[in-house]
Amino acid sequence: MSLWAVALAVSLLVPALHQGGRQWWPWTCVAGIAGGGLALFYVRRGRGNATGAHLPARSPLPTDGPESGT
Repeated sequence: MSLWAVALAVSLLVPALHQGGRQWWPWTCVAGIAGGGLALFYVRRGRGNATGAHLPARSPLPTDGPESGT
């Protein structure tokens, strides 16, 4: 997210990077910052990670299945 902020600052400070056919470059940086902020909020809130899932580290082997993989 901080790299998007640096790219936004550079694209705004250098006029050749946001004039002509490159008017969308600063908005791409803004979208990257906003998307990164939303993703960071989502993961920090706990829904994007598996800490609260209480899943076993490894699935147990089935006891009633076939013995060979064929």
